[in-house]
Amino acid sequence: MHSRIYSGKVVHARLHPVRHDFSTGVGFVELDLSELTRIDQHVSGFGINRFSPVSFHESQYLAPGDAPLLQKLAPWIEKLELSEAPARISLVTSPDWWGKSFNPVSFYLLRNAREGLIGMIAEVNNTFGDRHIYPVQLEQKEGIVQGEHQKEFHVSPFNDMEGSYQFTVREDGDSLYIGVNLYKQGERFLDAWIEGTGEELTTKSLYRHYLRHPLRPWLTLPKIVWQALFLKFQHKLNVFKRPDPKHPHSLLDRHHPRA
Repeated sequence: MHSRIYSGKVVHARLHPVRHDFSTGVGFVELDLSELTRIDQHVSGFGINRFSPVSFHESQYLAPGDAPLLQKLAPWIEKLELSEAPARISLVTSPDWWGKSFNPVSFYLLRNAREGLIGMIAEVNNTFGDRHIYPVQLEQKEGIVQGEHQKEFHVSPFNDMEGSYQFTVREDGDSLYIGVNLYKQGERFLDAWIEGTGEELTTKSLYRHYLRHPLRPWLTLPKIVWQALFLKFQHKLNVFKRPDPKHPHSLLDRHHPRA
């Protein structure tokens, strides 16, 4: 199978107006969306659209509803206006562990028949219960796959809505790196990335990973809240009020749920 399981870390490094960074260990998967049925049948303990110690539910992603994920993803791929249709699509995300997960951002990686990356769909969730989609064209730049997109969605209460994102993907053997840099007026303000070392998703690798780090999925959100409190009270950063997510690429609004 192409689907893989990773152990690694997430890092946030704020460069302005103060320097502050933190990292936390994470586990995540890269699911080939054409293999979901096979995973459900052959990876013991990993359930697709059903309860299991580790589970993945298509209804939790993109637009609300139980439609297959590839079907919900199709209009976003059309927005990219790619020169060739993707031959394979995988999703980098954190599955549920006993019903618990938190995904600030998940990445749909679009590959051509030669396994080259040609596009990305970034699905961003903030702690306010909102969700936004960034379709990103990717291209090779000096050996690194990168793409850019204007910021359209409120994530951190310590950043306003100005700026643009640069997305970077690096694959090197068993290693995967996905980075997001926030730029304002040409100056880098924030670096964030997820990276890890992976192996094929099997029953053995699944249990080895989750038995080694059983509490990881439960600790991500408390760590984010703790860092926010530190920025507010220790560094005394300005707090920007959450604007209503009115952009058409915003799929969820906690105050005004959309069909």
